[in-house]
Amino acid sequence: MEKTNICISKEFFIETIEEIKKQMEHDDKCQKAFQVIMSDSYAGYYDNHYIHNQLLKLLKVFLHDNHRDSWIDYFIYDMDFGKQYYDGCVTEKDESIIDLSNASSLYDFLIKKINIKNEII
Repeated sequence: MEKTNICISKEFFIETIEEIKKQMEHDDKCQKAFQVIMSDSYAGYYDNHYIHNQLLKLLKVFLHDNHRDSWIDYFIYDMDFGKQYYDGCVTEKDESIIDLSNASSLYDFLIKKINIKNEII
């Protein structure tokens, strides 16, 4: 049984998720400001989705989560970086709770999924 090498530490993952969150908040503020001062101009629409999408893709590839139903995407967009999480809101098929309250718990869950997959192989 060959183990998958994880190319990203938990600390670096958490730091990266936090920086993505800060950037998204900053982008939102810039977008709102640009719309006020340049409401009739295309320049008023601030967009850096190219780098944002690629950074997320890197995280997803490193943690074997680069698929249509990405847990990282779910954590960021649906759970609003864990703010929308409450116990029991996300469960496995066996109804065990998946903790998506923070980036640390998300990382642990993804590593667990990788280890389970490796045991099957």
